[in-house]
Amino acid sequence: MDVIRSVTLSVADLEGTAAFYSDVLGLDVRMRGDAACVPSDTCALRLVEAPDPTPHGDSYIFHVALRLDDERRFADFVRWAMERCDVEGLADHLVSESIYLRDPNGIGIEIYVDRPRALWPRREDTYIMDTRPLDLKRVLSLSSKPRPLPSDISVGHVHLRTPHVRTAESFYGRLGFRVTGRWMGAVFMAWGDYHHHLAFNSWPLPRPKGNIVAMRLDLHIRAVDPLGIQLE
Repeated sequence: MDVIRSVTLSVADLEGTAAFYSDVLGLDVRMRGDAACVPSDTCALRLVEAPDPTPHGDSYIFHVALRLDDERRFADFVRWAMERCDVEGLADHLVSESIYLRDPNGIGIEIYVDRPRALWPRREDTYIMDTRPLDLKRVLSLSSKPRPLPSDISVGHVHLRTPHVRTAESFYGRLGFRVTGRWMGAVFMAWGDYHHHLAFNSWPLPRPKGNIVAMRLDLHIRAVDPLGIQLE
């Protein structure tokens, strides 16, 4: 399930972004050379400062999604986030439950937990996903206390905004990713039987002051995708 081992983000303000992950999300951040690793032991997110953090034309990151493996830890973090920062959204995606934040560069951060796989609704060989209101009362009832994110957080998926959705779909399809769903013009793709590791949409979204530079995949692939992202 953990196909994306790490994501490298270029940001306009490295110090401020590192402080967001440390002070707001509660993760340990460590500098390694000119990059910040989040969390420090796994470096699921690698942050680098760049004078031009949006080098891919009209293609840029929508959000990066960090996955928790336990619903109670998710509930604890929801309570933590609601007490400490501006929450941009809460959602029930049928296959998962999510809270949305935004870092100092305007990059979307999704924190989510999957529902048990047996509950993921299917239509033939694809999954049915949606965006519905989160049952916040139920979620908070599972929380024992507000807690920050744990160090074993992992990158569950990445969403990208691009006018070249079909080109991206074709490229990743050739690499072995399959389409797992479509919703409002967006395409969702996964390696193996997961709801999605990647999503591409062409929605009119604000451009952040940061972007995705590279993804380290657990697939022994080396390439540059049509959006300019280094795959390694």
